Amino acid sequence: TSQAAQAAARGEQPEGSPGPDIERIWALPDLATMALEGNPATRESWHRARAAAAREQKALAAYGPQIGVEAGMRYSQQPFLSQTPQPLPDREALFSPQVYASWLLLDFGRRDADTGRARAELAAANMSHDRTIQRTVFSVQKSYFRLEGALGLRAAAEQDVIAARSVLKATESRLALGLATRPDMLVARQAYAEALYQLERRRSGVLLAEGDLRTSVGIPASVALPIDPTPEAEVPEILTAGIDGIIDQALARRPDLAAVVLEVRAREADMRRAQADYLPEVVARGTAGESWLNFDTSGFFIQGQGWGFAGSAYLGGRWLLFDDGARDAALAEATANRAAASAKLAKARLDAADEVWRAYYTLQSDRAQYDAAKAQLVAAVDAFESVKKAYELGLTTLPELLESERSLSFARAQRIESRASLLSSSASLVFASGAGPGELR
Repeated sequence: TSQAAQAAARGEQPEGSPGPDIERIWALPDLATMALEGNPATRESWHRARAAAAREQKALAAYGPQIGVEAGMRYSQQPFLSQTPQPLPDREALFSPQVYASWLLLDFGRRDADTGRARAELAAANMSHDRTIQRTVFSVQKSYFRLEGALGLRAAAEQDVIAARSVLKATESRLALGLATRPDMLVARQAYAEALYQLERRRSGVLLAEGDLRTSVGIPASVALPIDPTPEAEVPEILTAGIDGIIDQALARRPDLAAVVLEVRAREADMRRAQADYLPEVVARGTAGESWLNFDTSGFFIQGQGWGFAGSAYLGGRWLLFDDGARDAALAEATANRAAASAKLAKARLDAADEVWRAYYTLQSDRAQYDAAKAQLVAAVDAFESVKKAYELGLTTLPELLESERSLSFARAQRIESRASLLSSSASLVFASGAGPGELR
């Protein structure tokens, strides 16, 4: 695996990787790769997965002992009772640097529950990261197809301007020959101005779509990012899979659903942890080191100082018998959280099935609309050319020509918008099903 691919999987920008080349024409796969490398959402989910991995390591570390060093200085002075009228003091100073070790030997499932929860949360974080990658690619696809549609609508608006200009010229020619009236020429000029207005609207739509695409890729909206539109004939293949099979695939393979399943397992581990708190613990502790002692008992001339070995060992247990209901509350909370996670899973499965259902039939409808829009455009082009020739020959009126021009403009826009919708709905179905590239047919 290349470093770039590894960085893409983690959602990080490879070290030394250049920014987007404004001289380059970007295709959809290249934009998706760049989004995986640079989109902040993928980096966030990757680091959340790393944090979950660290929590798992922390849970595993609880099985081993804790070893460290400690040192302390203690000084005490107490009155020494004697037969003298004035009590004599008893002084003692102790400095004790030591190595200590503590090992929890038996906790009746507490660490096992903590480890199970950490592992489930790590797996859930990995699944969430996978879904974030899918969501990032889907966002780029939607923005890309939207920009393709905006570019197509701008080109169609430019064609509409050309058509409106030709109508205006034809009307001016007829006016010069006395075959048209001045109101006809003014109406044609108004139609031409309207076409120019629509062209400016389409240009604005392109700029907005470009900003959305750049943001989804993970770069500032002001950075130039020219794209290479997909060929006109390149549209999704007709699906052979049935809706039931796609729903089953989504329920079995979608990473976000798997993450919710793992969340249920994590909450079950919380329940086991809360139940284990009712049981005792067995602990072993020990210390060892050299201690310095300085003591002085006045009146008896007992005094001395020096270093000597000091150590201790302890093996014992503890059992909390009464906590005024704290453990009962913790178990009730864990049980409720587990039930809530189960309900969340049920809702997520219903929502996933509904997403697939809506995406599937939206795709079917968009495909039929696209086929109809193509046929409508062919008919509208033929009708406009025919009416235009008839108008130039004086066989029809200007309102009929303008109506055919508007029908042609509408047909162009319908064909472009229906194609963009078809591409977008195809991407929506793939995302809703959780399938990889080329897996959904």
